[in-house]
Amino acid sequence: MVDYLELDTDVLIIGGGGAGVRAAIAAAEAGVTVILLVKGQVAHSGITAMACPSYQAAMAMWEPEDSPETAFEDTCREGHYLGDENLIKVLAEEATIRALEMEQYGVKLTRENGKIFQVMHPGHSFARNLVIRGCGYGMMVGLRRELLRHPEIRTIEDVFASRLLMDGDRVAGAVVLDLRNNSMLAIRAKSVVVATGGYEAMYAFNDCEPGASGDGVALAMNIGAVLVDLEMILYYPTCLVWPDEVKSSLVQYEGLLGPRYIAGKMLNGRGEEFLPLSERVYKLPVRDIMMQAMFKEIDEGRGTPHGGIFIDLTKSPRTPKEIYALLHKLDSLPYNSLRGLSIDVTKESIEVKPGIHYCLGGVRIDERTETSVPGLYAAGEVAGNVHGANRTSGNALAETQVFGARAGKYAADNALSVPTPKLDIAAVHTEITSMKGYLEPKKNPIRPYQLKRKLQTVMDREMGYKRRAGSMAAALNEVRRLRTEELPEVRANAVHKFNYEWQEALELENLLNIAEAVILSGKLRQESRGHHFRTDFPEDREEWLKHTTVRRIADGKLELGSAPVGCACAPPSPPLTSSTGWYMGKQVITVEVHRSTEAGEPQRYFEVPYQHRHSVLTVLNYIYENLDPTLGFRHYLCGRGLCNSCRMIINGRARKACATVVPPGTHLVLKPYNEKLINDLVTVIGSGRDGYPRT
Repeated sequence: MVDYLELDTDVLIIGGGGAGVRAAIAAAEAGVTVILLVKGQVAHSGITAMACPSYQAAMAMWEPEDSPETAFEDTCREGHYLGDENLIKVLAEEATIRALEMEQYGVKLTRENGKIFQVMHPGHSFARNLVIRGCGYGMMVGLRRELLRHPEIRTIEDVFASRLLMDGDRVAGAVVLDLRNNSMLAIRAKSVVVATGGYEAMYAFNDCEPGASGDGVALAMNIGAVLVDLEMILYYPTCLVWPDEVKSSLVQYEGLLGPRYIAGKMLNGRGEEFLPLSERVYKLPVRDIMMQAMFKEIDEGRGTPHGGIFIDLTKSPRTPKEIYALLHKLDSLPYNSLRGLSIDVTKESIEVKPGIHYCLGGVRIDERTETSVPGLYAAGEVAGNVHGANRTSGNALAETQVFGARAGKYAADNALSVPTPKLDIAAVHTEITSMKGYLEPKKNPIRPYQLKRKLQTVMDREMGYKRRAGSMAAALNEVRRLRTEELPEVRANAVHKFNYEWQEALELENLLNIAEAVILSGKLRQESRGHHFRTDFPEDREEWLKHTTVRRIADGKLELGSAPVGCACAPPSPPLTSSTGWYMGKQVITVEVHRSTEAGEPQRYFEVPYQHRHSVLTVLNYIYENLDPTLGFRHYLCGRGLCNSCRMIINGRARKACATVVPPGTHLVLKPYNEKLINDLVTVIGSGRDGYPRT
C-alpha cells in the first residue's frame, strides 16, 4: 500500500530562495492560496542566501546619466546578444521598483549621504550595483519577514519535490518527500512555479550550496518543457582555492581590484601582472574574459602553489584601515572567515581561481514567466534565456525579484481562471514506488555521494571551460553509463527522519539527467560564445546567434533544436578524494555526538583524523562520508557563517559548525541546538513553516 497525504492549493511554488519567496508574496497579494515548498529552511538554505550583496538597478543615484535603457544595452552586449530582448527589457525597467519594495520588507541597503549607495562593476556603463547589507542572507531575512505577514501562504520546509503531475496537457501539482518524517505528499495545484536555482552541483569546484542540483530544470524537463542554452554555465573568476575551510568561496574581484575601491593587484604565481594595462588601470574585464585570462596563466604553468592566481591587497594604495573599511562597505570577501584562519588580507595574498557560479541556461520562459507547458511558470536562475552567454554583476538578485514577482502574479491570474485539476493517482503511486526504490537492498550498493563524485569528475574533465567534440562525446558516453549501470545500484540508508541520503539519491538522478542534456547542447553549439568555449570552434559564428533547445519527447528521448533570440540589439587538476577537502592526518580527535533516541543510541563516539584548521562541519562531513551515513545534520548551508543552519551546541556553547575551528587533541561534544528536534543534530532554526494536518 502506498501512503501519502493529499493537499490542495491554488498556486504551488517549488523553491524557497529569493525568486520563490517573492513569487509567494505576489501570489498571496493577488488573492489566492499558496503552498511554498523549501528544500531547507527559508533564509537558512538555498543559493540566494549565499549570494554576494550586489543587486543591479539603474537608479541613477550617483550618476544621473544612467537609465534603464543603458542597463538594457549593457546586458544585451555583455550577454553576447544571446539574451532575449523582451526579458532584458523587463529586468532593466522593473529592477528599481522591486529593490525599493525589498527595503519596505526590511532588507537593508547601504546608503551614503542619505542616498542608496551604488557601485561600478565590470560591464556596466555607470555605477549601478546596490549593496545589500548582510549579502544574500540579509536579503532573505527581509523577504522572510514579509512572507510571514501573509496567512494565505503555507510554508512547508525540509521537503523535496520529485515529480510534477499532469492533467492532460496542463500541470496539476507535484509529488513531494517530507524529510522531517520521511512521509509523502501529493499536492494538487492549478498553477506551479519552479524557482529552484541552477545545477552547479554537477561540478566539483563551485561556490554554491550542495543543493544546487537542478531540481526545477529536471522537473520541467520530465514533463516536456522546452529547455534553452543548457551548455552556458558561468564561471566566476575569483573563488578561493586555499585554505580548505574556505575553498571555493567567492570573493568579489570587482571591489578588491577596482581602481575606484581597494585597487589591489592580480598576479600570477611568478608575481607578475598579466591583465592588459587598460584593464588594470581604467577598468576590469567582465567575467568570461577574466576567467579565460586566468586559466591561461594557470594552464601555462604560471599558477600559484595551490593552482590558482594571487590577489594581493598589500599593493593597494589604501591603508589597512581603509581596506577593511571598504571590505565592510562592499562585503567583497569573507574576511572574517579568513581572519579566523589567521589570514590577514592586508598582509598576505590570497589564492583564487575561476569556479562554477551560475547556470545561464534553464527553462525557457516569456515575459509572463510562462513555460511551454500550460500552468507551469519559472523564475530566477532556473529560467534560461534572460542573460545570454554571460551575466553582469548584480543581475541575478535583481532577476529573482523582477521575475519572482511576475511569476507569482501570472500564476495567480491563471489559478483564478482555470478549474481544479484532477489528481493522477496512478502517477502518484508510480512515483512514490520509484522513489522508495533507493531504499531497497542492492547487490553492490553505491552511496549517492560516491556516484556524484564520479559525475563531477567527468564534467570537470570533459565539460569544463575548454570543450571539443571528442571530449564531449566521451562525457556523454560516461554519463549515460553512470545513469544506466550505476544509478540503479544506488542505495540510501533507511533513516526514519531527515534521511538526507535519500534526498541525495533523488538529486543525483536529476543531475545525471540534466548532465546528458548539457552535453548534447554543448555538442550542438558549434562555436565559442561567452562561457561556452570550444577549442575546435574557437570563434563566435553569426549563424549560431540563436538558442539551443532541448525537450524530452513521448518516448523519453531528448529532442534537440534551436530557437531565435528575441533581441533587437545588433551585434556591433585531478579531482579531490573528498568534496569536503579532507586529507588524512596523523593526529586523531574524538567526537561525541548526542543523537535522538530513534538512532538507537543516545550517544555515539567517533575517532576522526585531525587536519590543521578544519572546522566542526568538516568533521561531520567526514563522519557522514566515511563512518556513519545515518548521522543527521544540515548539509544545505552557506559555509560562511551567515545562514545559522549549522548552529549546534559545541562543547557546551552555541556555535556555528562551519565557523568553529577544531584545535588538535580536542574531544568534541556535539548536541542539538534546541529542543525543536527533527533528527540527531537537525533542529528547526527560526522556522517559517506552517503546520499541516496529519492523518
